[in-house]
Amino acid sequence: MVELSKRPMLVLIASHGEWVGRSVESVLELNGYTVLRVAGGRRALDLARRINPDAVLLDDSLTEMGGVEVCRALRDDPLFDHSIPVLVTSPAPASNRVRLAAYEAGAWDFCSQPLDVETLLLKMGTFVRARRRLEDVAATSLIDPLTGLYSVYGLQQWAEQLGARAVRKHEPFACVAVTSHSSSDGATNGKPASAELAYMADVCRAQSRKSDVVGYVGESRFAILAPDTDETGARQFVDRLQRAVSKTSATVEVDQPYAGLHAGFYAVPDFSAAGVDANEVVRRAKAALQHAQTQMLGQRTSGAFSFNELPVS
Repeated sequence: MVELSKRPMLVLIASHGEWVGRSVESVLELNGYTVLRVAGGRRALDLARRINPDAVLLDDSLTEMGGVEVCRALRDDPLFDHSIPVLVTSPAPASNRVRLAAYEAGAWDFCSQPLDVETLLLKMGTFVRARRRLEDVAATSLIDPLTGLYSVYGLQQWAEQLGARAVRKHEPFACVAVTSHSSSDGATNGKPASAELAYMADVCRAQSRKSDVVGYVGESRFAILAPDTDETGARQFVDRLQRAVSKTSATVEVDQPYAGLHAGFYAVPDFSAAGVDANEVVRRAKAALQHAQTQMLGQRTSGAFSFNELPVS
């Protein structure tokens, strides 16, 4: 596992003017941070959700969406990592009412003119260290807090245990990786992404056997470890999942019915003779899923591929 503490410290700066733009960017870079700077609020919102920065610095005078508005949108987004510190800045002296609005929106700190750069750096360092510590803890947590399923780390631990048993007993072993797609080509039409994840988590649980291990591996993808399962059994499992996902659940509010799912899997008839470890089984299932998503991009039909069907690069 890559040591999180060795990853470059990335700060996303969103500023309309030069005050908190080039000046703060230069100061941060001189102190070891990598900086990504944008000018618009909507662009900042999109990047903050996708690039996993160590901190976000938002100018309240941003175009399209002000810094406080962006901060509020991130606070209310269940898929945004709320361990990421968000700081709001003002290009002019601000009233107490403006400060309180920023804190109510979820800002960790509010900075206005005159800017104390030394204090900002000290606070930023404290926030980022705390955030990195939370990342370290999350990386070794067995359960994913978003779905209640096993985390990537938890899945790795189970893969090693199940793989060891499969080797001893010369049993087949498989992993199936899946993600859903809607009839609106992935659009949620206002439905929270967390609701879709919860729906898919329930489907994976319901269709799995008691001996299977279900995990969430990020980016709306799920992986299921299936002991004593060969390729035929893996395909049958994919078919069960497909039938379940194709039927819109009566207990889940969705604006568009689910068209189906993309799936990738890898299975071996005798794991002791496979020549790979258990975590490689998971990696190959995820690679097959990635291939399915690429092949079916823009189409309304489902795709399922075995790793053995992938073209040799």
